[in-house]
Amino acid sequence: MRLMIRHLLSLIRSRRRTSCLFIISSCLSITFILFIINHDQQAENIPNKIVPREDKQPKLSNNLTAFIQKTIPIQRKGTWPIDEKGRSLKTNFLVLDWTGFFGSGANEGEVIQCPSSNTTFTWTHQQSRIDEVDFIVSHDGQGSGGIPFDRLHLNNDQQQYTMAFVIESEVHSLTGDAWARFNFKMTYNLDDSYPEPATYFDINTFIIDLLTPSSISFENKEQQADIVWIISNCNAHNGREGFVERLMQEIKVDSYGSCLNNRRGYGARMTDNIDAYKKYKFVIAIENSNCVDYVTEKLVKAVESGSIPIVAGLNNHPDYRRYMPEHSYINIFNYSSIKDLANDLKRIGNNKTLYESYLWYKKHNKDISKLKELSLNDKLKYLADIIGSNATMIINGIAGKEKSENKICKLIRFVRQTPWQDIATHKSTGRVGSDTACLPRKSILTHFNSKHT
Repeated sequence: MRLMIRHLLSLIRSRRRTSCLFIISSCLSITFILFIINHDQQAENIPNKIVPREDKQPKLSNNLTAFIQKTIPIQRKGTWPIDEKGRSLKTNFLVLDWTGFFGSGANEGEVIQCPSSNTTFTWTHQQSRIDEVDFIVSHDGQGSGGIPFDRLHLNNDQQQYTMAFVIESEVHSLTGDAWARFNFKMTYNLDDSYPEPATYFDINTFIIDLLTPSSISFENKEQQADIVWIISNCNAHNGREGFVERLMQEIKVDSYGSCLNNRRGYGARMTDNIDAYKKYKFVIAIENSNCVDYVTEKLVKAVESGSIPIVAGLNNHPDYRRYMPEHSYINIFNYSSIKDLANDLKRIGNNKTLYESYLWYKKHNKDISKLKELSLNDKLKYLADIIGSNATMIINGIAGKEKSENKICKLIRFVRQTPWQDIATHKSTGRVGSDTACLPRKSILTHFNSKHT
C-alpha cells in the first residue's frame, strides 16, 4: 500500500500532462479496492459459528400458558369457524326463511344486527342456497315435509341448524311429531321451548308499562261503564263471547269490537285499543283459547293502558302469576258464578282504595324516565325491588325467561355459547296437541254452568 502511494506522489511531481480529474478518479478506485481487501481479511479472522439471538419476549410460566389456552378461543380455519369446544365463532350468518312467513320483515339480502352477540345475519328466500345457510327457519313446523334434513351438516367442519316457531295456540296451529325434526323449537310455551321461548312480550317495555302510574285517575275514568271489551273473533275456542254476553246482563260492558258491539268510537283491532282501555277501570283481556302459557298482546295492551285486566286462567291454562304481580288482575275462574263476579267488579269499581290496591305495584319511588335508559338486567332488578325477588313472574315467569330479542339473534347467541355437540345430542320433542295443552272447547261457560248446577 505504501509503494502505491509513493508511486502516485511521483506521478504528481513528474508534471506529466495528466489531467487532475484522472488522478482523483484513480485515487478513489484504489481506496475502494483497499477497503474490500481489508474487510475480507477481518472476516477470515472471525470464527465460523452461530451466535444465539437473545429472545426479548418474556417467557410465560406453564400455569399462565394453560390459562391463556383455556380463555382464548382457538379458531378453526374455514367458512364455519369454531373454538376448541365446538362453539361457533362466526360473526355473519345466513338465514333461510323456508316458509316465507316473515315476508317484508325478511327481504332478500336484508342484514339484521344482533347487539347481544355483536353479530349480524342476512335473510334469504333462495332454497338453492341451502348448502350455504347457517339456519333454516320454518313457521309452525309446516316446513318439515319439504326441508331436506339429510343434506344438512352438523359437525366440526360445518354447522347448519333448523328452527320451527309459532306464537299461535295449539288449537290453531300444527302440533305433533313434525316438530321433533328441528334442532330448535320456539313457541310461547315458557318451558317447552328450546333454547328460549318466542312470546308476545318485549320485557323492556312491559316492565316500564307495569311500573308507570295510570295516566287517568280513578275519578276521571269512564262514567257510563267500568268495563271495556274490543274483540273481532266472535267464535273463540273457549266460548269467551258467550261469557261476555252473560256478564253484560249483570254489569255494563262497553264493546267497541265486532263481537256484541254496543258502542262506537274505536276500531276492532289493537290500533285504537290503548286509547279506549285507559279510560275504563277494567279491561277484558281473555284469550281465544285457554292453553298453557298462551298469553298474548291482549294482556300486554291492558297493562300498557294502566287499567286492571280481567283474565281467564284455570289449572295453569294459563297461569297468570307467571306474567303479572300478585293481586294485579281479576281471574274469572276464581268465581263460582258470573253474578258473583259482576258484584265483585261493582264493589271494586266503586271503591277507590280497593280499586287502587290492584295497582299497588305502580306506587313506588323509582324514576321511570331513568328506568327507560337501563339495560334489561337492571330493569329486572328494579322490578324485583318493587314486587319482590321471589315473585313467580321473575323466578319462573316471563320476566326471567323472555330476553326480548329477535328470534334469530337468540339462536345466534345460543350457538356462540353452546358447543354444536350439545345441540346435536339434545333430544328434540314433538309439540303436544290441544287436548293436552288447552282446556276443552267452551270451557269458560262449562265452568260457570257446572258451578251453577
